[in-house]
Amino acid sequence: MTRPEQSFAILAMLLLTAGVLRWCFGPHHRLPRFRVGYLRLRLRLRLHPGRGHASTFELWLRWGRLAAFRRSARARRSMTFWRRLWCPEEHSLLIGRAQYRHGLRIPVEEHLLVMAPPRTGKTGLLARIILHYPGPVVATTTKHDVYQLTSGIRAARGRVHVFNPQRIGGVASTFRWNPVAGCQDPATAIRRADHFAYAVSMSGTEESSFWSAKASSYLRCLFHAAALAGSDMRTIAAWALGSAEPAEDILTRAGAAQWAAELAELRSEAQKTAATVRMVLSRALGFMADPALAASVLPSSDGGVDIPGFLRDVGTLYLIAESEHDDSPVAPLFAAMAGEIHHAAAQYGQAMPGGRLDPPLLMALDEIVQTCPVPLPAWLADSGGKGIQLIPVAHGEAQLRTRWGKDGAQVVLDTCGVKAWLPGITDTTTLMMASDLCGQACFTERDHARPTLWGGREREPDRDRRVWHDVMTAGMIRQLPAGHALIIRGGCAPVIARLAAAWKDPAYKRARRAGTATARIAPATEPATTPSASARRLVAVPDLDPEAATSGDDTAFPWS
Repeated sequence: MTRPEQSFAILAMLLLTAGVLRWCFGPHHRLPRFRVGYLRLRLRLRLHPGRGHASTFELWLRWGRLAAFRRSARARRSMTFWRRLWCPEEHSLLIGRAQYRHGLRIPVEEHLLVMAPPRTGKTGLLARIILHYPGPVVATTTKHDVYQLTSGIRAARGRVHVFNPQRIGGVASTFRWNPVAGCQDPATAIRRADHFAYAVSMSGTEESSFWSAKASSYLRCLFHAAALAGSDMRTIAAWALGSAEPAEDILTRAGAAQWAAELAELRSEAQKTAATVRMVLSRALGFMADPALAASVLPSSDGGVDIPGFLRDVGTLYLIAESEHDDSPVAPLFAAMAGEIHHAAAQYGQAMPGGRLDPPLLMALDEIVQTCPVPLPAWLADSGGKGIQLIPVAHGEAQLRTRWGKDGAQVVLDTCGVKAWLPGITDTTTLMMASDLCGQACFTERDHARPTLWGGREREPDRDRRVWHDVMTAGMIRQLPAGHALIIRGGCAPVIARLAAAWKDPAYKRARRAGTATARIAPATEPATTPSASARRLVAVPDLDPEAATSGDDTAFPWS
């Protein structure tokens, strides 16, 4: 080969290399003809998705370890400077990797909303986050797979608790929870009644908030009366579905005349109003009709879960329930339990430096609409500043509107700083919302010369023109490769990431090889035996000392 030929070959190789590097490492300015296939190919090769997406510099500046470190001092005041610098997993969550394997980290004070249809990888993401979360965790799910993936490793951080009244997957509950315990305090009775009543879905009902509020008013009286009488949920169910006159007498003799008068309204209400309120009460307490579910809320010798100890010792609580219909039968029970933990975490964190819980609490709420319908719009508004991080999972915007209405769903979208859309979503409203949030970018299109009538071409040559197109169309979001997600965070450019999965995590692989991936737990003890005179609580009420009753003195109740 002559010298000119060698020079020409080297120049051709350099030009080819430059073209390949430009195609790989820079967003293409021309609009691809087949945008979905072009995007999927680049994502498979871990390359930049295209124009309008976050650049490599922005990934480093907004999503990397340095970005998480800059905000770590406020979220984790108890950690030293060097520990925050060298241990990013103690104050941030790794949710996936973008182009060129850049890690995406979000602080523990930002909420993450995941929208995904079933079987699209959301379980692997939640399990991966739970595996390495630095603080206590409350996880709700309709299957036992999250428990199998994370319980063994979480047991090394703190005690593992399971509440599975329906025994999904053969996993036994480790405790029983008595919702009546502590309701001698009126504030506790009000809080638990609100969670029970508002967890009932009232979609399709006119003035649903009115009926939920009325049901909550009656439930708080029943909870308070049952606690004063030393009774349990069976008595509350009998009062709610039958006659509540014994509860009125208990409240009157305990000095709670106003609550007794409020409960008496249920007998004086119009027939239609009383029937509607009782319908809400029956749905809130519907799980009591199943003996196995009813046994899970009876008092037990172990006393249930010590919530302050659970938060202090970095425990893990799994709430597992099956949902065959719109709502799980234990949804009100799960909502009340999650509400108690949320309240305790907020109160416990106020006494800490900065007024927030440290280490923070994670509430990974999978299938939140069906299994644990907590007041999500209200929680998202201020939980981040209290040291409580929420990760709700829904199928789409329509599911949020079904539970919390149009305004409530918009509040959820507005208060979640990070939103992730997984492939396979078919709700056009959700897809168009995600597409609009991604914005538009300027592309170059080739304007070809049009053919003339006789098969020739116009004399004007082909020319390029600049046009504005959506960065991500609805079809591109729906057809993302499996295991990927579109992620939008605040004012940052959109990112497409390959999501982290628990079964790919080295810690889980080591635990699986060692046979310790799933924790060994002790089943709950049998319910405490009730006194033989328990039936008398419904018909006979002895004289009560109001001061002793409100103070919780057991001597005020001779049958206790």
